[in-house]
Order: sequence, then C-alpha cells, then structure tokens
Amino acid sequence: MIRKSKAFKRNFLTGEAIEITKEKPLKGIRGVHTIELFDTLTGKLIEKVQSENFIAKTMEELQRQAALFAFLTDFVETSGSNIVYRGPLYDLAKYDVVFKNLDMTWLTYGNFPMSWIVLTDYDGPEDPENEIIMRGRIIGYASRYTTYVGSDTKRGSLNTAESFIEPQHIHLVYDWPTHAANGTFQSVYFNYNYNENGSGAVVGKKFLQISAPNGYLFVNNVAAKVKNGKLYFMGKEAQTNKVAILVYDLNIPARTITNGQVYATLNTSSNYENFEIAPNGDIYLVSGSNLYCFGQNGSPKNIPGTSQTSRYYGSYLFDLFAITGQDVYIESRTSYLDNLQINRYNINDLVNPLDVKVIQPESVYVYQKYCSGMHYIPDLDMLAITVDGYTYFVDRTMLGLSKNTPVRTYVDNWSAITYDPTKKQFIEIRHIKTTGPSGNDYTKRDVTIRPLGFIGARNLLPSPVTKTNTNTMKLTYDLYIDSF
Repeated sequence: MIRKSKAFKRNFLTGEAIEITKEKPLKGIRGVHTIELFDTLTGKLIEKVQSENFIAKTMEELQRQAALFAFLTDFVETSGSNIVYRGPLYDLAKYDVVFKNLDMTWLTYGNFPMSWIVLTDYDGPEDPENEIIMRGRIIGYASRYTTYVGSDTKRGSLNTAESFIEPQHIHLVYDWPTHAANGTFQSVYFNYNYNENGSGAVVGKKFLQISAPNGYLFVNNVAAKVKNGKLYFMGKEAQTNKVAILVYDLNIPARTITNGQVYATLNTSSNYENFEIAPNGDIYLVSGSNLYCFGQNGSPKNIPGTSQTSRYYGSYLFDLFAITGQDVYIESRTSYLDNLQINRYNINDLVNPLDVKVIQPESVYVYQKYCSGMHYIPDLDMLAITVDGYTYFVDRTMLGLSKNTPVRTYVDNWSAITYDPTKKQFIEIRHIKTTGPSGNDYTKRDVTIRPLGFIGARNLLPSPVTKTNTNTMKLTYDLYIDSF
C-alpha cells in the first residue's frame, strides 16, 4: 500500500516556497530530514527544508537478517563496548536456506549502511526498489553517532544535547559550522562510509560457474570486459599457449552468462596485462608500455597511424587502456607519484593524441597506486577506472566527477564494470579461478554478478540547498518506529 508524504522548502529571505508530494510505502518505519540554514551574523533562520527519505532494499534485507539472527541466537554477551550475539554458525547445515544461498550475503562483519549521513549534489529521482549506490559530488557528511570538532571542510557533528532516543522515536541532530559543507546539495544519504560505496551485495547477487570452450583455459589477473552486451575474457589455447579471447552472451537483468565461444585465437603466446576489442573487431593487447594489434583471424595488424604491428609508448605506465567507439584512452603518466594523466586518441591514429588531460586526485586518487582497468559505460557515457581495489566513476567528457557519477566504490581489481539500464544499477562482474579436488581448474571460472552500493537510505530534497560560509546548518533526522 502507498501513502502520501509532503516535502517542502521555504526560504525566508527570497520568499521561495516549494511543496511536493512523495509516494511512500505503508511500512512500520519512516525517516524525515529537516534542514535549517541560519545567518551567522543575526542567528535568524533563513531557510528550512523537510522531506521524508526512503529506506533502501539493502537495509530492508539487513532488517530481515536481524530478525532471523535474533531467532537463531543462543545467547547474548557484551565484549568491551560491543554486544555479541552467539548463534548457530557452528552448524550451518541446519540453515542452508539462510546461510548457504550463494545469491545473497549473510552480513556478519562490517559497518552497517546507516553509519554516516552524506550530502551530495545528485538530483536523480528516488528509486526505492533498485537504488543502492551513493552518487554525486560530496558536499558534507557527519558520523551518525560521534561528535566532531576540527577543521574538516565537509564534516559536521552530532549534537548530543539536542538528540534523544525513545522506543518509537529516534531524534538525531547534527550541526555544521560556517567552514564546513559549503556548496549545493540535493541528496541526503545514509551510507556505510562517508566517502566510498561498499559492495556488500546482500541483495541482487548471482553466483555462476562458467566453462571455457573445449581446448581452452582461462588466465588470471586480467580484467574482463563488457562490450555491446557480450562478456570477454582473456584465455589461452591449452595445447599451444596461444592467447585467446573468449566471449559469452551476457544478460545483466537476468544475471546470466551463456554460450561461451572462442572470439579469436591470436598468433602470439606472450604474456599480456590487458586487452580491448575495437568497433571493427580488432583485438588490442598491452604488455608493459607496448601496444599490439591483431585481427579476429589471429594475424598481426598495423597499429593505426603506423606501419608496425606494435608500438612502444616510451615511459607511459600504460596501466589503463580503453576503446569507446571512435575514442581510445591510454594512461600516459610516467611515474606513480604523478596525478593520473590520460591521452585521448582517434581510433584511426594511435600516435597523435587529440588531447591530454590530468585528472585531479579528488576525482581519481592514484598516488603511489597501480591502475588495473578502465571500463566504458555507454548508457551513461561514463568511464569506470579501477585503482587498487576501488573503481572511480568519471564523466567521459570531463574526465572528472559530476552530480551523476557514483562515489568511489570497492571492487575487485580484475572485475568487469557495467550497468543495468533496467534497474539503473552499476554492476560488478567478479571472476576468480575455480578450485577443484585436484587444485586449480582453469577450464572453469567462478563468477559473481552483483550490484554495487550499500546505502541505507536516501532523501531527494524538493530543490537544491546552498550553504555558504555565512551560514551555519542544522540537520535533524527523525526516525519513527511503529510499536509491534
């Protein structure tokens, strides 16, 4: 059942007044944010916003798990400042439905998704059924349960004097001084961390095991690629060790990978760190600072713009290489101490870059870090750049953050990153070697398809809120819990 919830914004200086109606499910828990801006000199209230958030599916699943865990717990004890629930983890066989379902995660360790309040400029519509990732540029944040005094230009503090907890009502108040959270925001998140997305995958995950085509093997430590609805892996021919590109049909909404075939067997058996597929079907391989080109028939081809089948790019680190239609992106920094630098080329000339851009560390942090993959998301025209276990999403045109890009997200270095346009979810396709009775089995691959993100709640405000250094800000969160 659906109920109506009114949200409003009133500016007492300009006279602006906005009121909208949100549709919310009829549930026993609801949370409301009230945001107030005050003039520093006069202390007067100049703007007030009130809006109800939605509780994300991740939090609903954790609530379900908590109910199961409460039922299955044997006893409770305290350990320092923590409460420890002792349950039947010693005998999981009794609870296969709960614990052994590989398409869900039973969360037993880690931060919960209501640990931080985060303010971002993301202005996309609320999608309670599918939305689980934090998006936008971060304007401010505050720990749900700790106070803070300091110079952080984004962080606020819990106001313990004004906050209280009752059995059916949690009232939490947070304050930001004049130097913190200055900027424009429209989304208020509860998230497990203030500056990154998790990938707990408590909902929407699918575990699969796929096989290589007969006579072929998978190889380790090379990122998979999603191109035009197909999933590509680097492999090799078992008898000759020739490099092979393996391709599978990929259905992201259904979470299926089927019909494995050999896309190409290449006339080379060297080791390569990366590969790409061009729009014309050519295969590019990367080894060190060298780029190689092969046709789908396996024969070497000239690098566009040269008369050679390989090209050495000098001192470029070359950890990143991606083809997006007619554009080719190559990492061109020469030291791991430098900010990330990307050359953009036309697919027909990989010698003369169209432009060179330096990506600032607030967008992609690479200091003393290795990059391991770059993936194109055509639905949103974004690049996903994987660095040391995190994927940074950037707008392809700016090569920087935008109000639509997700906050950096924890992933595996060799995962393919793609997008589910049906559910509007960012998807990680994680793959690892299969271990059998006799050791590693390279004829198979264990694959997990899972949505990225681990938010607890989000609130899209009626219109953007702008705070400056002439304002202090108070955010109040009221969580109402119906009696059982």
